[in-house]
Amino acid sequence: MVDEKMTFINLNVQQSIWSKLSQLKSNHRIANAYLFSGPRGSGKEAIALKFAAYVNCTVIDEGPCGECASCRRFRSLQHEHLILIVPMPREVKLSGNADVAALLDAIKIKAKNPFYKINLSKAKTIPISHIRKLKRDLYFKLIETGRKIVLIYDAHMLCTGDASSANAILKILEEPPNNTTFILVTDHKADLLPTILSRCQCLDFPTLKRNDVVAYLLSSGIEDYLAQFAANIAEGDMRRALALSDFGKNDILELVKTLKNLITEEHIENWRSFNQNYSRMAKINFHEFEFHLFLLQWWLKQAYFQRVGINNSDVINGMSTDLREFNANFPNADFDKINNIIEETIIAPRKNLYMPLILTNFLIGIQQSLGK
Repeated sequence: MVDEKMTFINLNVQQSIWSKLSQLKSNHRIANAYLFSGPRGSGKEAIALKFAAYVNCTVIDEGPCGECASCRRFRSLQHEHLILIVPMPREVKLSGNADVAALLDAIKIKAKNPFYKINLSKAKTIPISHIRKLKRDLYFKLIETGRKIVLIYDAHMLCTGDASSANAILKILEEPPNNTTFILVTDHKADLLPTILSRCQCLDFPTLKRNDVVAYLLSSGIEDYLAQFAANIAEGDMRRALALSDFGKNDILELVKTLKNLITEEHIENWRSFNQNYSRMAKINFHEFEFHLFLLQWWLKQAYFQRVGINNSDVINGMSTDLREFNANFPNADFDKINNIIEETIIAPRKNLYMPLILTNFLIGIQQSLGK
């Protein structure tokens, strides 16, 4: 659980990016549209919220003060100038719907935890109806002070299906309303239409620095040994670091051992159970699916490091024996090929591929790549 004080208002990461954004505010050169892109967990969504609050903050400073009336409303993500758009499961009415209730609950969590990912079940697109409503709201509800900020998370999902939502947002960007700034946020910049990219000022976020990840975890009340462990594995992804911290060291080791045994042993019943459970997981909770396969990928990386004699601080006490046994049993394992198989399996749910077949090929492909 993230400490109440660690909201997006006082988040202290991506200082180079924030310096550029602060300068834009100071020089009164805020653009109509920005694209924040970069790897997952790099703080794009949180910095977008912080910038939105800063643009409307009534106190002259180098960041949102957090105390003025405007900042207080932003802290709860209830400001009248903030419009937040995220992928939704389907075309739904914007009130009186279970999906909308789930979204409102997720927004409350996001206000307290800037790295929380709003991820509604079966959300595959940003519906065209939401963009049409956005257009009505922007052009017919004028403001006298401040600036409207439209945040579009997972903006690449504007382009799913027939890309009607992308074309609709493009028309708004071509003739933007006064006193309005769009911030599109995505992990997948290449999936956006080139015409949308050309209308935005692009800011590319790097992965977070390890020290920033550790500092944030410590400030969130996580013990030092666990913060260091999570930061080592997370590779600059704060969301993954938080998930690792929540999961705990012992549970992670147990899960990794289970997955390692699964891929190294030809056990039909275990494979059938894995196929059923992980096909369901990929459909219902993609981020958990991705997290599990990432841990397997990380463990295999440690095996490779040990094989080539790299002394890696990521290796946890008690894991070295398992790594040595793996390398002794599979001296001809093709780590590059195995890594590619895992990568392809991780992205398969995003492509709406048939997961039972994908996971069957995953197991068979790794078995073949072990060189038994």
